[in-house]
Formats: sequence, structure tokens, C-alpha cells
Amino acid sequence: MPHIYPPAPPTLSGDILTISRFLNSPALVMRRLRTIAEARFIADSILVGRYETSGGALLYEQTESIFTAKAPEAVNAGGEYPRAAAAPGPAALAGITKWGQDVPVTDEHIKRYGRRAVDVAMLKITNYLVRQVDTTAMTLIGAAVPAGNQIAGVAGWDTPATSNILLDLMTCKAKVESYDQGYECDTIVTTDLGYARIVADRNIIAGLSREGGPVVPTASGDIQSIAGMRIFATNNIPVLSTFKTFVLDSTMLGGLAYERLESPEYSGDPANGVESWTRRDPAANDQWLVRGRRPVVPVIQEPNAIATITTVTTG
Repeated sequence: MPHIYPPAPPTLSGDILTISRFLNSPALVMRRLRTIAEARFIADSILVGRYETSGGALLYEQTESIFTAKAPEAVNAGGEYPRAAAAPGPAALAGITKWGQDVPVTDEHIKRYGRRAVDVAMLKITNYLVRQVDTTAMTLIGAAVPAGNQIAGVAGWDTPATSNILLDLMTCKAKVESYDQGYECDTIVTTDLGYARIVADRNIIAGLSREGGPVVPTASGDIQSIAGMRIFATNNIPVLSTFKTFVLDSTMLGGLAYERLESPEYSGDPANGVESWTRRDPAANDQWLVRGRRPVVPVIQEPNAIATITTVTTG
């Protein structure tokens, strides 16, 4: 059947009026954008700290020990207790970057496609912000891995006959927790191809429930956790990044610093997602403008809370 362009307008009566009401409601737009963003941001899940700034930058400490500067000493009856310093970690400074974008939605597009026209615009905004924030976070995380936490795996993951993915992941976990600083690895981050190789690894499959159990990877292609660590797959690890798979403690690694700009026309919370603003195009170009922004910067506070595998080949 031949396609007709432009497509015929929808026959639903009052469609454009309904969408106009939606676009004129900051709360409804904000909730819709947040619903889309919550399902896509990875940085928010692996950098769980939230730090509000007021001057556009965050001063924070890195690698702060959980111990005092010296060991406790035996104290005789009536004796004086020795003093020990509880020194903070080295200071670092991170500046807030305001990421954002306007997406136009024409009246013709709304008339012909209805609500889908608006949803697509909001999805594009979210995709932009997710890619920017997550890629920035993954670049920072990759650069922060200490040399001693860069673990050589048994073999490349692209050679299943000789690789041992489970041992590689557990070796990273052991390295992080060996610092005895309260780290407990709870997260694995890898590429989509890396996730596929984890799911298909013979040693991992052998340790999972069989087809009658609650996890059936050969049927669903899904593994939610390994050795108590959840798995996140992302395509926002930079292409040129040296490292493709990370094992980390998300409760200790770091967080996101954000700034509330107090713009009265915006709705949303930069601490947890996208701020939005919708309005008619002031240039009177027969269209709406949907804007999303997020003033935020990722920070790494505990570099030793992450390890990576240097022999991973995950694309």
C-alpha cells in the first residue's frame, strides 16, 4: 500500500485542545519527563550522593579514611588517653555545568500525530540529557580508577573458551573490599555487549537456577545480579574509553552536585532528573517549544571504591 504524505490528520475530536492543555501544565510535563528520565539515567544509580551548591561549584573531599591517623593504645588505670588526628581527605573542586536543549513541536505535527508528537519531543530531550550526563560520569569514573585497581582478567571476554568472567568480576570485588575502608561492591557496569557475554558465560550460567527456578537466562536473556551485585548495561561508556566494565560500591563512590537556579518558569528537580519548561514559540512560528535542562556535575569521592578489568573486549 502506498504511503500518503503528509498523513491525514487524526479524527479524534478535540485532540489539539487536549494536548494544548497538557503543554500548558508544567506539573504534567515535568512528571512525564521524569518518568522517561528515571528509566534511563545510569549516573543517578551509581553515584547516589546528592550535593546542592549555591555558588556554581562544589568543594569536596576524596579518599577519606574511616580510621584515625594511628592505632589505639593500651591505657593504664587513671592514665591519659592518647590523641589521634582524624584528618580529612584531599580537597577537590567541581564546577556545575548546565546541560539543556529546546525541541520545537509544530502545530501541524500535533494535529497529525496527536500526543505522540509531544512524547517524541520529550524523549529526544531526555536522550540528550541522559547521553551527556551519563557519558560525562562514565568518563570521570574511568579516569578515577587507581592503577592498583586495574585488574588483568583471565582472558579476553571475546574468547569464551579461555575466559572466566565470574572470576574476573570477583577479583575486582575482592580488590575493592581489601582496602578495609567499608567498601562493599554492589554494582557492575558494562556495555551492552559486555552484558551479553556475562549472561552467556558458561561459569555464570552453571551457578544459576535451572529452567524450573526463578531465573531462566536462556529463556529471558536476563540476569539481575551476580554475587550480590546488580548489573547495569549502558551504551554511554565513551567509545575511546580504555575500560569497559566496572565493579563498584555505589554507596561510597561519589554523587551528583547540582544547583537550583530558582527560575520561576521551570518545573522539576535537578537533584533527581530533568527540569522542564514549555511555552508557545515567542517568534510566533506556529509551534510549541519544549525545554529540558539539568545543572549538574558528577563527582568521585572514593576512587578506591571502584575496580575495572583491563582485558575486557566488549565493543
